[in-house]
Amino acid sequence: SLVLSAAALGLAPGAHASDGGPAKDIGAQVPADFTFTEPVSESSPCEKDSRVRLKVDTDADGRLVAAGIVWSDDDDLWDWRFKHNEELSDKGDVKAKDEDKSFKVLRTMINFTGPDYVVFRAHNTVTEEVCRAELYF
Repeated sequence: SLVLSAAALGLAPGAHASDGGPAKDIGAQVPADFTFTEPVSESSPCEKDSRVRLKVDTDADGRLVAAGIVWSDDDDLWDWRFKHNEELSDKGDVKAKDEDKSFKVLRTMINFTGPDYVVFRAHNTVTEEVCRAELYF
């Protein structure tokens, strides 16, 4: 598992800067009969005025492609992280675009056998707002 995770991170674009603190994830309880047949996504409000969306699809090679998007009221610096099946997949920071105050983070993950649990978490380093979306499939 560690070797596969390291290989997946080697394929992903590099992330820079510091981490925004530990994600507060709760254990994944995926129903045994849950199946992934189409792209899945979840959109929800954040702690304040921002919104977050997480979308997961598969690429031509069967890998998972996760997109975390945040729409915000400002162009602050945000720390972000992806978790896959309770393990840190990637992390970094990004500054929201001046034009529309949003940002998007794309990452490729190995599609393990069985159900998957993906979490995208973003933390505004100025306002302390936290945005979080999770998907079970």
